[in-house]
Amino acid sequence: MSNPALQQQRDVFNRLVSMGEEVVDALDHVLALSALGAAELERTRAAIGDRPLPPVAQQGLDALTAATERVLTAGDPHRAIDWIGMQPRLSTLLLLAAFNPAALPSDAASTGTGPAVAARLPAGISFTDAPRDGRAVVYAGIQADPLLKPLAVAIAGAKPAERLAARAIMNDPAPDAATAAAYFGVLAPQRGSSDPLIVGSLQVGDKAPQSNAQFRGAIVEAVTAELLRRRPALARDAERLVRRERRFAVDGVSADPHPFDVSVEAGPTPELWDCKWGARGIDASLLAELEDARIRAAGSGVRIGIGLVLFDSAPVVAARLEIVRGPREKTRIITLESLGRLAH
Repeated sequence: MSNPALQQQRDVFNRLVSMGEEVVDALDHVLALSALGAAELERTRAAIGDRPLPPVAQQGLDALTAATERVLTAGDPHRAIDWIGMQPRLSTLLLLAAFNPAALPSDAASTGTGPAVAARLPAGISFTDAPRDGRAVVYAGIQADPLLKPLAVAIAGAKPAERLAARAIMNDPAPDAATAAAYFGVLAPQRGSSDPLIVGSLQVGDKAPQSNAQFRGAIVEAVTAELLRRRPALARDAERLVRRERRFAVDGVSADPHPFDVSVEAGPTPELWDCKWGARGIDASLLAELEDARIRAAGSGVRIGIGLVLFDSAPVVAARLEIVRGPREKTRIITLESLGRLAH
C-alpha cells in the first residue's frame, strides 16, 4: 500500500489473523474473514491511492490502529477473531466519511407500517417465563442495568457506521474517550462526549472481560426489543407483547430447547428471535432449533416467524453463512445495516 496509514491497517490486520488462527476449531471462520477483510482493505487502498488523508481521517485511523494493538496485546484470540471481521470495515467507513460522507450506508429499514392493531395469539400457541435458575437471575440483573435502555435507544437511532464504531468501543480491551472522539469526529461530529451512544459504549467496554461479554449480549437483546416495540401494531401494549427470555409451546408442549432471547407474542404471526453479538454465534444447531420450532407450530396449523439478530456487519454474516450448514430459508436475518427493519 502506498499510503502509510493504510499499510499500517493492513499490518495490524495480518497480525489479528495470525492470532485468530490459534483457535483451531474456528479456522474455517478465520479464513473466511481473512479473505473478506483482505479484499476490503485492497479495495480501499485502490480507491484512496496516493491522496493525502484529511487530519480527521488520520486521527480516526490512528485511533483504530491503537485499539487493534490493544486487542493484540490482550492476547485473546477469540476477541481477535471478532476484530478480523470488524477492523477492515471500520477503517473503510472512516475513510468514506472523510472523503464522501454522503455515501455512508443508511439503515435498510422497511417502508411498510403493518396493521394498526395486533391480533391475539393463534389458538394452541403459548409463552411462559423461563425458569428462574441462577443464570436467569444474574442475567435479569444485567438486563435491568440502567445503562442498557439509553444505549439501546441510541443504537436503534444510529446509522450503521456509528453502530459499528460503538461496537468497536464495546469490544475494545481498554476503550477511552479519545478513541471514541476520534471515531465519531469523522463519522458523526455532531455527537459530543456526553452523547448516550458514546457514554454507554464506553461503559460497556470498560467492564471486566466476563461482565463485558454478558453486557454485549444483553445490549443486542435490548436493541432488538426496543425496535420491535416501535411497531405501530404493538404500540398500545408493547411492553406486554414484546418479551425477553420466554419459552414457546404448541398445544401445551414446549417447542424450544431453550428460552428465546426476544419474542413477539401477538398474532397473526408470533415471532421468535435469537440475538448474537457476532456472526460466529451462528451454528448449525442454532439454525436447526429455529427451524424446528417453526415446523412444530406448522404441524398444528400455526404460522410463526423466526429470526436472528446479529450485531455484526452484513458481509461478515454472509461469510459465516457460507460455511455453516443448516436450514435457514425461512429464517429472517437482521444485521447492523438493517436493524431498522425490526420496527416494521
